[in-house]
Amino acid sequence: MRQHNPLRHLGAALGFMLASAVGGCGGGSMDGSSMSPNPPPSAPPSGPSTTAPPAVMQAQQDNTPVDPAIVTADNTFGVNLFQKLYSATPGNVAIAPISVAMALQIVYNGAGGATQQGMAQTLQLGSLSTTDLNNDNAALQGSLMNPDPQVNLTIANSLWMHLDTNPLPAAFTQMDQTYYGATVGDLAGAPDNVNSWVNTATNGLISSILPPGNYASVVAVIANVIYFKGQWSTGFDASQTAAAPFTLMDGTQVSVPMMHQSATYGYLQGANFQAVRIPYGAGRFSMLAVMPNAGTNFNSFVAGLTPAMLNTWEGQLQTVMGNLSMPKFTATWGASLVQPLTALGMQAAFCPSASFPGLGTVCIQDVEHKTVVEVDESGTVAAGATTVTIIPTAVEAPSFTLALDQPFLYAIRDDMTGELLFIGTMTNPS
Repeated sequence: MRQHNPLRHLGAALGFMLASAVGGCGGGSMDGSSMSPNPPPSAPPSGPSTTAPPAVMQAQQDNTPVDPAIVTADNTFGVNLFQKLYSATPGNVAIAPISVAMALQIVYNGAGGATQQGMAQTLQLGSLSTTDLNNDNAALQGSLMNPDPQVNLTIANSLWMHLDTNPLPAAFTQMDQTYYGATVGDLAGAPDNVNSWVNTATNGLISSILPPGNYASVVAVIANVIYFKGQWSTGFDASQTAAAPFTLMDGTQVSVPMMHQSATYGYLQGANFQAVRIPYGAGRFSMLAVMPNAGTNFNSFVAGLTPAMLNTWEGQLQTVMGNLSMPKFTATWGASLVQPLTALGMQAAFCPSASFPGLGTVCIQDVEHKTVVEVDESGTVAAGATTVTIIPTAVEAPSFTLALDQPFLYAIRDDMTGELLFIGTMTNPS
């Protein structure tokens, strides 16, 4: 076993969480002219569906393997978006890439022309057709269902529209339900009923996401939620948690509750960083914490990150006995994603000039995202929520010692498929 120099600092925190939605059916781009409205459901949803979508159940039954193409697309898009957000406002940033990707991939089913091309480029879909995309998401969701007795991982989707007029084509609603398990609700109660659904789906972790406003002219809101609750494979002893200094990016220090553990971990001493893998439950899921060495520019380190680097680091970890210190923390982040998505190439999907033949004469007015990550001695609870608001186009829109005691990066991932679940930076836990 290779020996490593002691670690005294961990530099930047990056957290990925992937969750799968249940539901929906669909194929290639849909022609709105051939679609009839969907009949409204008898009652609005009070929470996420507890039944897996038909396509997800079929994928589980057939033991359909997860397509590496969807994992690569989600992770590349997620890292690109994360870097855009972090560069705009360096600090405690955390997103759930799978939530944003899945919500936009659902909308992508109705896109055409330049809008479809721009969304495919931004979402890194490559040659994936909508049929491939929906089938791949069904297999991915099936793989993530009931993954570990000590890990609760759920994804839920909902579709909100005015049920009295119900303008969305039936084919789109059917796709969303068959492949993504979307429950259907009435926009007449928005935003309160949408926020209530998100609150229920995240077990109260995210109480609201849809902004206040008049939703009378809104055609539809597509919502996605991911919820993760995982116990550490080896929990930290709460009696060992004590106040300790955490060095900020400007060199000043703050006092934070620091957890301590001596155990066997996957560990890597890189050229300018140290990394440790902290597993949950039976070990399929983990947090990969990566801290640049003192003197390494943290902002540049985050800017240079790629999904391939995360995979490479994971593959280079060596199982070593060591002493780990890391802060208890809660990271809460939320914002509109219109500007970063536009910068990533999705401008043709936003108002006023979008083309969504599978949805009607509409455009995306807003994309909202919120993420909460809570880390303590027992494990991690995290949730991400995304809403896409669609309006008519006419409306404008020991062998190592590691102390995470300075800005660090954390990634929560499925180590079986390599899918990134959450990504975040922790620059100030106080």
